[in-house]
Amino acid sequence: MSSLPAGGWIIRLNRVDLITLSSVPLTLLALFFTLQQELLTALALLFLAMTADALDGLLARRWGLTREFGRYLDGFMDVLIYLVSPALILLQWGFDGIYAVALVTMVAAGCIRLSVFNQTGNIEDASKGSARPAYLGMPVFWSLLIIAPLVLLEHWLGASAFIKALLALALLWFSVQMLRARPFFKFTSLAQMLWITLGGFSLLCVTTLVAQGAQAPLHPLLMALYLQVPVVIGGVAHMWCVSNDVLPSFARPVWKSAFGSNKTWRGVLLVPLLTALGALCLWPLEQVFQALGWPTVWSGYSLLLAGAMAGVGYILGELPNSWFKRRLGIAPGQVPEEQRYWFIALDQIDSAVGVALILGWWLDLSAAVVLLYILTFPLTALLVKQWLYRNKLKDSAV
Repeated sequence: MSSLPAGGWIIRLNRVDLITLSSVPLTLLALFFTLQQELLTALALLFLAMTADALDGLLARRWGLTREFGRYLDGFMDVLIYLVSPALILLQWGFDGIYAVALVTMVAAGCIRLSVFNQTGNIEDASKGSARPAYLGMPVFWSLLIIAPLVLLEHWLGASAFIKALLALALLWFSVQMLRARPFFKFTSLAQMLWITLGGFSLLCVTTLVAQGAQAPLHPLLMALYLQVPVVIGGVAHMWCVSNDVLPSFARPVWKSAFGSNKTWRGVLLVPLLTALGALCLWPLEQVFQALGWPTVWSGYSLLLAGAMAGVGYILGELPNSWFKRRLGIAPGQVPEEQRYWFIALDQIDSAVGVALILGWWLDLSAAVVLLYILTFPLTALLVKQWLYRNKLKDSAV
């Protein structure tokens, strides 16, 4: 019999667990839109949840945070993302009657497969000469990769009865493959996983935008993500300038005692300039959207000026956080072990708030777009910082 855990809580979550749990609101939103008959929107959100599912295991291994609890938590998320939610989507789509046999079979086989995975984990496949990681049986996430293309085909082409029959056969085959005791290919590259998950999300979003325009349910989310492009371009370009010591005479602290040595005049000068150039990169895309009659958040505004304002918001958003950490005696660029995850979260969200508020005022954005920008930018920031760290443009991945 186990004793009570220390600390007053049944488990202490780590940052990988939080990434895993980000699937919960995405999946609940998907279920909400399913009940509203917005099935393509629901599938798009499940592909976003799949992105978090793809990242958590990879980051757990990279950060040395693998543990049994993470595997069990991931299994529960998999039931939600790949079994329960797709089943409800298909029922709302009209996949009932005799087709429900294939649906019940898939859900049951998926639950069995996940239970076995929680016991065994991944296996090694030595069939091609060298051992490599593999799944035992076909993994449950393939449910989305099977269902989404066929639902899209029905949306584009009609032929509902034929496509539903084809999907029923595909799900029965999938159910068998989940239970077969053989190694199945495992994606090991982050780039591969992101191409699949974000590519599926993008395709579903474009389809809904073509059909519904600005009335598409995910339009505010897409606009919030679109606003982040110049900030990402400007941020990456700025880190390249720092790594290559561009404008060394400006690499002097703005106010060292208040904000530390990392907030320099070089950043004050370059971040707005580079973010403005990042916004200018959107000009060809804006011309395409204008020709199609699709207004965006940038429509009617100077890209250069709006981009520069985003850069100013980025700088201003970071200053209160820097001042607060200097008052606590935390060195620039460091994350204290105590309350580590709170400080990591604060480091991702500070600039998001600054940019969202400045652009919200400058571009007259809706409250929904501003809020979604703040909520989604931390994940974007973490992904970009991972890329910068791997390419030796940043000293840490957070």
